Amino acid sequence: MNLEIKIIKESLGILILASVISTLGGIGLHSVQERILAILPLLIIFPALNGMVGNSGITFVSRYTTLLQQKKLGKKKLMNKALREHFLLILKVAVIAAFYISTLSMIIASLKGFKFDPFLYIKILAITTITTISLVLLIALISIVAGRYFAKKKEDPDNLLIPITTSIADLGAMIIFSLLTFIFF
Repeated sequence: MNLEIKIIKESLGILILASVISTLGGIGLHSVQERILAILPLLIIFPALNGMVGNSGITFVSRYTTLLQQKKLGKKKLMNKALREHFLLILKVAVIAAFYISTLSMIIASLKGFKFDPFLYIKILAITTITTISLVLLIALISIVAGRYFAKKKEDPDNLLIPITTSIADLGAMIIFSLLTFIFF
């Protein structure tokens, strides 16, 4: 019983914070909703982009907290060799996925009658790639800083970092995607 209460106490506040953060992202999307609805590939790509970035963050957090719990991370450097290699692998996979989902969204939109335009495709690819790289970097940095903080407080970083990173991915994807959509369109 004590374990369940501890988990609830550790998780409840962070889950509420995560929900509030995710909800705030809708404001950014609302400001460009007409542009997104008018450009079918953007509408198609957003859920895939949001999920991909969130999953990349969770994968990084998982490896980071494992190395943290095993005490394999140095105290002075942000990343040791194993974490740096893992981060670069996640970044490469995320960029490839950004290309893949951009291309797939254009194909699906074309099959639905949306006119293919190479210049539009390049803009969508740029939006997706910039959003992806920015968020993977941001999530990694926040995970490291917050993970060390939670570990010093003797709290389980897994319980706290996973909801935080998914919320940052949601909010960040909405804000960066909206901002870039506004700039490019």
